[in-house]
Amino acid sequence: MASFLRDGPVNLIARLVRSEALTNEQLVVPAANRVSFEFDAIDARMETDQALETIADKADRSRLAVLKILTTSEHFCNLSGAAEVRDGQWYWISLLPRGKQPGPFAWASSLGDAGYEENVPLALDEIHYLFSEGESPLAPVGAAVGSERALAQAIAEACEFPENAIGKRREAKILLGHMCAPHEIIVRDVGQASFCSALDAHGTELFHLDAGWPISYNKKTVSSKPQLRVSDVPVILSHWDWDHLHGYHSIQGLAGGTWITPVQRLGPGAKLVANTLAANDRLLGVCSTSVLGGPVRLIRCKGKAGNLNQTGLSVQTTLQSGKTVLFMGDADYDLVRPRMSVLPDFIVATHHGAKFSGSVVLPYGGSGQCVVSVGKGNGHGHPSSAAIASHSIAGWSVEYTCKWGSVLRGDRHLGP
Repeated sequence: MASFLRDGPVNLIARLVRSEALTNEQLVVPAANRVSFEFDAIDARMETDQALETIADKADRSRLAVLKILTTSEHFCNLSGAAEVRDGQWYWISLLPRGKQPGPFAWASSLGDAGYEENVPLALDEIHYLFSEGESPLAPVGAAVGSERALAQAIAEACEFPENAIGKRREAKILLGHMCAPHEIIVRDVGQASFCSALDAHGTELFHLDAGWPISYNKKTVSSKPQLRVSDVPVILSHWDWDHLHGYHSIQGLAGGTWITPVQRLGPGAKLVANTLAANDRLLGVCSTSVLGGPVRLIRCKGKAGNLNQTGLSVQTTLQSGKTVLFMGDADYDLVRPRMSVLPDFIVATHHGAKFSGSVVLPYGGSGQCVVSVGKGNGHGHPSSAAIASHSIAGWSVEYTCKWGSVLRGDRHLGP
């Protein structure tokens, strides 16, 4: 079936989920200040009822899409009419096939059976800022975008975190309490994404940390290995970014487990995942500051409201050896509140080795092992040389899931 993205002009209602400056000086001229704007989107050429049925997974899910636009922050604001850019804003966006429009480059993918795999090159034609989540009363807009905002408002309201899955601290604590202490944590080589698994001494999976697989525009970073399949054990999701949850669609086994996740605002595609899990009583939304159960402690990061990266769950896991592993997702280390009572022996570097604010957590005893889950040649410029240097200076011995030096790409092990 042909993707709607390849059928003439493309119109989307889109939620901005991330904006990130490209940092790899070898890929981008620093003075250009290019920013990657990433959206969770849905086809705007639908009636409201049809759009809501799509989000609820009761209609054609291929009308859902992810979108990346590459331009400068200044140009983005000038084109869209937004006074400033922040996560959680909703836009109406029109795109044309690449070559028929001189605007900023864009890449989009519609939802298929195995996730967002295709990568359709497009160019930005028009973009209109509609509103920000929590904005009341809404600022007036021109008549030309009034109906578009009405549709977007209905979609945004439908994208609230499933109410029946909120406040599941007790259930999460019980589920974690039944887990055995892992022998080790395996940081899986999934290219530009985040996916780790806790294993016992026999290699049996106990639980997963994140469930990532590269989105279409980073698909080139995936290994050529056969399709990955894992056990349907519980998944602890750090936050609702696609490179941390896309394995729900792309990796066999992940969709069948119970997911412990932060309660965050969602876009259309993420809400479809949350809806499906919640409908099967397999979504445990955590709002609490801290949840301790068995070998796992979850701590809600205290970042700026609306920022998925900085308001997710950090995970502290105690291994059978008594050593500890810290997993931050994409959050800054300083956002762990309350602070850890014991420094970690192992860490998975935050945000794929990208730049972060604040200091690096120190290793127990002055030295420890750090793994960066990253795909070589990714579109973000990860990892940052400055961030890696900060880890090394703090006492961390750094290795990567991608190929570096004479070391071939592959899974990395933390522990025992």
